Amino acid sequence: MVFSDLLLTFLSFWTLVHVIFRLLLQQNPLHATHQNLSRITNNSLSLPISNPNLPFRKPPAITLSYFCLRYKTTKFNTFFESLAKKAPKFWKIWFDVGVFVGISAMIIGICVMILAGWKLLLGMIGSFEFSIQNHDINDNTSLQPKFVKRSGEINHHVEKNNEDHQIFIPVIPGVTLPTSHLIYYLIALFICGIIHEAGHAIAAYCESVPIDYAGIFLYFFYPGAFVSFSELHFNKCSFRKKLRILCAGVWHNVVIFLFGMLILNSGIVTLLMSLTGYRSVEGTGVSVISVESSDLTGILYPSTLITKLDDYELNEASLDKWNKFLLKNYELTKGDYGFCASEKDITPALDCCDITAIHPYGNSEDKEISCFQRSDQNNSHYKELSCLHARPILVNINEQRCRKDLDCDNPSPMCVLPYTPVGFPVPVRIYFKHPSWIANQKENKEQVLLWLGDLENLWEIVQVSTFQPRWSWVPLWIPFAVEIIIRYTVSFSLALCILNILPAFQLDGYHALTTILTRLYGVDDGMSTAISISKRNRQRKKVENGIVYGVTGLVGWVVFGTLVSGVFFEGH
Repeated sequence: MVFSDLLLTFLSFWTLVHVIFRLLLQQNPLHATHQNLSRITNNSLSLPISNPNLPFRKPPAITLSYFCLRYKTTKFNTFFESLAKKAPKFWKIWFDVGVFVGISAMIIGICVMILAGWKLLLGMIGSFEFSIQNHDINDNTSLQPKFVKRSGEINHHVEKNNEDHQIFIPVIPGVTLPTSHLIYYLIALFICGIIHEAGHAIAAYCESVPIDYAGIFLYFFYPGAFVSFSELHFNKCSFRKKLRILCAGVWHNVVIFLFGMLILNSGIVTLLMSLTGYRSVEGTGVSVISVESSDLTGILYPSTLITKLDDYELNEASLDKWNKFLLKNYELTKGDYGFCASEKDITPALDCCDITAIHPYGNSEDKEISCFQRSDQNNSHYKELSCLHARPILVNINEQRCRKDLDCDNPSPMCVLPYTPVGFPVPVRIYFKHPSWIANQKENKEQVLLWLGDLENLWEIVQVSTFQPRWSWVPLWIPFAVEIIIRYTVSFSLALCILNILPAFQLDGYHALTTILTRLYGVDDGMSTAISISKRNRQRKKVENGIVYGVTGLVGWVVFGTLVSGVFFEGH
């Protein structure tokens, strides 16, 4: 999905939300009798959705601004309060640990952001220098494609340089995140947000700070949760109690991260799925979940087992190997073995080797013909290009492999390798086995097909898992969805732990820093005067502003730099 498609989807979604909201607003029977409750404030609309005459309770409400949809309610107040009262001693110890973790995470987070900002700066300088050095080469190269992806060696230096100088990976649908993963990404963010805010709510009730309301929101495409508690009661809390409340959310993110890692590494998911309608194919390959509309539709059926990509067997850590081959193929060691062919099959024309940006797969009218080069290093015709029919050579489960011409049994033998100039799509052999319930399958034999295209596109359109259904009627998506949601939840929990406790504007760390500095500069030695107190407050404010503005600027640089790096070096 290209950026224009994402933008169109985004605008269409929010247009639909606004239309539905206004229709509900017009049809709401409370609108006529309680118009004062439906008002426009700061370009936002407030829609009551329950009886506003209920005593002592604020009605749940949906609030809509241009790209922000919020829902708030008091229904969960009793639940959070009951949790806090069930084990007060446990919660105090629990949130004391959270304070230690939160302060430690703040220090670690600042160090990580400084390192990330420095690495991004070095990476951008290095990429800029590399672009200047290769400007003339690119201008004079007739085979240079318009967009060079990771599969091309021209981009290897930039890509490797970009990865070495990035700590945070930008989430860009269709680039670093498959668009088909978007729903799992949003669910994981939602889970992280709810548990984070639940930590604040429980901690607040433990310290006798009542909750006004809780809610969820969707901001642009970012889902999350929030709680609002009494500022008056919070300000009356002691230093320790305030930190318990402020660090509770980050502490819960750490707990989610540790719990998720335990689930992923203990084999619990594999065990539970194996006890139901699934079997693990880990160590033998990956199972196809779905295939987007492409040339592979009707060939790679759902539940098909992919066992090998070229000579790269998916025999252990199958999913990781699948991702590494398709996303970081340039890091893999290329095989030395070629394929056996015959000089008698060479076509007279060499137009298949006329590979340019306009004709990335060659200029031959017959698309079945591809360009090959001699691989026999002892042959005088080494690197001589020839046009041959690709399928008889490559799409053959029993193909004969070779290092030199004499290794082949063909008449007029020649040992060849597919030829692709730097930066152009390379052919990839996909070895697979259909599930037993697919018709016309004999003894579930392994087959092979040829993919000629960008490897990232293959990663995008073919969704795979390490679980295969035992029967045809078992849903394919359940184990894949469970595993991918857990993985995203673990990843986002760690990121939120580092980012949310940073002493930057609008983050929990900002309030935690204010609380800590207020305690440090507010200690009364018994001899303080109004002038000395005022002086300490000014000093505290200077230190606070210096840290907050500095960290906020650093966060802004890392976020901006990471996105720019992701768009320009991942997306092209």
